[in-house]
Amino acid sequence: MTRKRSIVERFMPLVSPTPVVTFAPPPRQIDERIWVLDRSFRMPGGPILPTRTTIIALPTDELLVISPPSVDAGGLEEIDALGAIRHVAVPNSFHHLNAPRFLDRYPGARFWAAPGLFSRIRGLPPGNELSDTASDAWSGAIDLAILRPTSEVSEVALFHRPSATLILTDVAFHMVQFASSFERMVWRLSGVPAGFGPSRTARMLLLHDRAQARAFLDRLLSWPFRRILVAHGEMIEENAAEIFRHAFAAYLGAASRMERKG
Repeated sequence: MTRKRSIVERFMPLVSPTPVVTFAPPPRQIDERIWVLDRSFRMPGGPILPTRTTIIALPTDELLVISPPSVDAGGLEEIDALGAIRHVAVPNSFHHLNAPRFLDRYPGARFWAAPGLFSRIRGLPPGNELSDTASDAWSGAIDLAILRPTSEVSEVALFHRPSATLILTDVAFHMVQFASSFERMVWRLSGVPAGFGPSRTARMLLLHDRAQARAFLDRLLSWPFRRILVAHGEMIEENAAEIFRHAFAAYLGAASRMERKG
């Protein structure tokens, strides 16, 4: 029996963001062997959505690019200067838009996609689905956890052990800086939280199965992360685990709330 898609799932393919090509800062190193590349999109109606690519130097010295950037904004030569791109990962169901053209530029890179993405999106480059077991090339450097509330919608969280960095995509936002009060109002009305935490869309699509969500969040909290990177918004570099527990307290249950009080 074919599963009936939610209104949000049917709406998402209609949203066509446009890269802001005038915003293309170089990669920024945030710790040993890990960089971020900040870019932005103009969404329908005009608001700007910040987006982030994470670049990791693996134990093999090959580069892993997580959530590939648009090629239209340029600046890829500055990534090339960091090393050879051999792995490209799309860690959730809605960050695939840049992958085809990015992989055209790096035909030697292996493509890794969130579970269900290949069946939902036709025409993606060939590749492999991400799983709980990291690729051999990532072994020892990166742990993975998968949240898959439906057969076609998923998010893969990554933990970079050398830098103690938790890497999230859409399960949490942290958009606290805006160009104008109008943009702040638009995003708040769209369900983006005022601080770090899940958006309305994340609650509807990714976290609606509370038992599954709690198991996923508990898995993330088992990692000794000191920093949180999100795809949309500012990174968190202080009290990261406590902020995470507070943001997801409704899903973590009474035990987590008691732990915070203690």
